[in-house]
Amino acid sequence: MSNSKTISHATRPSAQLLGQDAGALEHLTGGGDRISIVKTITNLWAAGATADTFLPLEYPIKPTEHMLPDSLVHVRLDEPSSIIAYALSSKDYQFQMDRQRESQMLVNPAGDNLSLHGSDDGSFHEKHDTFDIQEQLTSANENHFKIQFVDKSLRFYCKIFYADQFDALRRNCGFDRYYIDSLSRCVKWSSRGGKSGAAFLKTKDNRLIMKQLQRSEADALLRFAPSYFDYMSRAFFSEANLNTVLTKLFGYYRIGYKDPITGESVRMDVIVMENLFYNRKISQLFDLKGSTRNRKAERTDREDEVLLDENLIQYIYENPIFIREHSKMMLRSSIWNDTLFLSRLNVMDYSLLVGIDSEKGELVVGIIDFIRTFTWDKRLESWVKETGLLGGGSREPTIVTPRQYKRRFRNAMERYFLMVPDKYYISEIEYPSAATGPPVTMAPGLGLTYGPAGNNMVMLPTGPSSVSGV
Repeated sequence: MSNSKTISHATRPSAQLLGQDAGALEHLTGGGDRISIVKTITNLWAAGATADTFLPLEYPIKPTEHMLPDSLVHVRLDEPSSIIAYALSSKDYQFQMDRQRESQMLVNPAGDNLSLHGSDDGSFHEKHDTFDIQEQLTSANENHFKIQFVDKSLRFYCKIFYADQFDALRRNCGFDRYYIDSLSRCVKWSSRGGKSGAAFLKTKDNRLIMKQLQRSEADALLRFAPSYFDYMSRAFFSEANLNTVLTKLFGYYRIGYKDPITGESVRMDVIVMENLFYNRKISQLFDLKGSTRNRKAERTDREDEVLLDENLIQYIYENPIFIREHSKMMLRSSIWNDTLFLSRLNVMDYSLLVGIDSEKGELVVGIIDFIRTFTWDKRLESWVKETGLLGGGSREPTIVTPRQYKRRFRNAMERYFLMVPDKYYISEIEYPSAATGPPVTMAPGLGLTYGPAGNNMVMLPTGPSSVSGV
């Protein structure tokens, strides 16, 4: 017969035994305040407390969260950006980037004095601060690779496209310091005013926005990216002072996970971009395409509502938006450069996103949605309506060519924002028209205030008629 005994949860020591234990503990602890703690525990047991009296502690990690040993980033199934954050913080990512830079150094041994090994503390960015950002940004190398990791039965992956070029762009804009931290947490975000139906996410610190790409957009982005990197390099480093208001793209990723046991799988292509209105108090927000066809949004008086071209026309009828001379020159020059660049790549349907910061009396602007290309079906529709076949000539085509879109966009933006001369106005200067003139190079002394590093968008001080207190 076994001498072992099983003590059930209902079995509890008697008060007498606990009293003996209390005396022993008092002797061991030397008395003092610790005696009261022992007596309190004794009284709890004596009062009839059982194991069922105390509520169980909740497990601190949710079922949708995954902690892996080699990173501080928690991967959350309901926050897709955390998959990107983990991949970028992993040793595999650092190894891939180091190997790519090592191969470039072998090809160009006369380049920068780059430390390929660095320290053992994982100070990845510190090792590469001396690397030529411009050369990396315009590199013809298409460095795409996949990071995979497993937790329990789930298999995660993150494919990183144009890793070198996007890394250079982030470092030049100063976003590398908090990029991973920002991506570690995100929330679903509804972009009011958009008609594409695309899913959007926003990081919890409000710095970054992620857009889920359709297959056609993803394919277009892969073709568009090299030209975009070259254009941004000229904007950053060219002596010709190439002005631009294109929104910064900071990464393109294909992420997902699969559970072989349950069969559950998720896959999505996302583009990560800057939030133009980070740390801003925006009172009015407009998405402008330069057209009045179906471009009026119903007012809801929501704080985050997005209004369209017709809404802006009504708004400026009562409150004209005046901008100063140097800001008008910068805006005109930027729109000219950007629309010329986009039309040459057959890109159209982009928008100028405009926010009125009433606290600072400034406009914050940036061109968004510039990935959509002029596909063959849009060409066919435009051709049929222009030639009058099938009765299509009686109406203006709903789809225009990139060249037509560029011209309409420029003319509309010229009308929407009016210039008010200031005391530095030089009347003899002849400004080119938005439709025919060349890009404007800003004259010395007419500097424009820029936002934080990385938010390389134009901030246009508004006149007294549009924002009070300016």
